[in-house]
Amino acid sequence: MYDITSGVSLQWNLTGVVVAGSNSSGSDPNELDQPGFLYIDASGALFICDSGNNRIQKWISGAPNGTTVAGNSNGNNGDSSSLLHNPTGIDFDSNGYMYIADSNNNRVQRYPPNSTNGTTVAGIGGNGTANNQLRQPIAVNVDENLNIFITDTGNRRVVMWALNATTGIILIDAGGSGAANGQLDVPYGILLIDGSLNQVYLSDLNRHHVQMWTFGAANANTTFSTAISTNLDHPTQMMLDPNGNLYVADMNNKRVVMFYANSTTGIVIVGTGTTSTPTLQSPSGIAFDSNFNLYVSDSNLNQVLKYARL
Repeated sequence: MYDITSGVSLQWNLTGVVVAGSNSSGSDPNELDQPGFLYIDASGALFICDSGNNRIQKWISGAPNGTTVAGNSNGNNGDSSSLLHNPTGIDFDSNGYMYIADSNNNRVQRYPPNSTNGTTVAGIGGNGTANNQLRQPIAVNVDENLNIFITDTGNRRVVMWALNATTGIILIDAGGSGAANGQLDVPYGILLIDGSLNQVYLSDLNRHHVQMWTFGAANANTTFSTAISTNLDHPTQMMLDPNGNLYVADMNNKRVVMFYANSTTGIVIVGTGTTSTPTLQSPSGIAFDSNFNLYVSDSNLNQVLKYARL
């Protein structure tokens, strides 16, 4: 990660450059359809949840086209080991295995390196509320011990699946008698906090905020909801930098917000409230490369934009 010495020095070029997708939606190799969460690996390769096309696209820097690494390259959906249906979340483990939240199939799929056939590692029992089931999982994070953390959005809870487990463990539950009762509505993005003790950031789509949670707690530790006097509106993917600054794709406000470490009031770094171009319409995913350039997926523009760090 880029050596950041001071949070106040962080700036990005406000002119975004299209690095993936074209001017319209489609399933050709140079097109995207409702791109969502992003991931950038150590080599700088960009992985895109091309949700509307039911596939994951890998985009090498400067390439005119993407390569399908999971799902059908033509955009067809399905529930076999080689197909996906509305993939929304993505992460990689330390061994190079890729994990995909396959939302409409109510499962998480794991792919060995260079393989397009996935194995179901969470949601083994299909759609439902039991501990071996998921209902519209959205985001997935994997820790160094290969535990899988999932926003089980349809069940309004956060669950963990240990390596090779056949059932999940409920960590945060918005059910009738569980922790967080009445506090979680649509848990969406999840972000593990490195070096912490069982803590995560959660974005809640319909509550319009991001919260830091400790697993098993009845209440959130901290709530992040405001940037420049305007409340968040449908926050989605989040990222952290080495200084502990938190970045949020604030979808319906058409912007990306940064919260300095130890601050619950954010500032806008691209999008509405700045002079950035092109005009963001629905930023849904964010990621950083090793030089800390910012990448933003826009599900309405059907593109991914790069904002170079200054």
